[in-house]
Amino acid sequence: MTRTLAAIALSFAVACGPVPGGSLEGEPAPLPSDWNAVMGGDRALCEIEARPADPHSIQLECFSHQGALYVQSHRWVNAPWWPVKSWATVWIEHPEVRVRIGDALYDLVATPLPAGEQRTAILGLRGYDPVPDGIVLFRFDPRPG
Repeated sequence: MTRTLAAIALSFAVACGPVPGGSLEGEPAPLPSDWNAVMGGDRALCEIEARPADPHSIQLECFSHQGALYVQSHRWVNAPWWPVKSWATVWIEHPEVRVRIGDALYDLVATPLPAGEQRTAILGLRGYDPVPDGIVLFRFDPRPG
């Protein structure tokens, strides 16, 4: 019985993600002209690594909208009572990230979108009506240079 409960708990933890890890491996790839083609649709599980000096990677659902690639946090990411430092907070402090889709690695910048019409519209398309406070929406942009 204990093994069964442990297996169920592990499957929920893995399925719900993100399960943190270290540095990502893969083949560096140029930025695609169409994220949907890379993901096989308008959303896919991506692995994202931040903070190269002390790599931390997680798995999240990435999604595309009007040619750009996005991810979103949960709504309590910046709540003072949240028990750990969130990946979203790490990305705000260290915005240069690597995104792995399949075996391809993309060097990007995680740009948080401020409150406003664009953020509300994108999260509305994700099913939020109304859009709750607290969600951090990141757009992945090309790194400068």
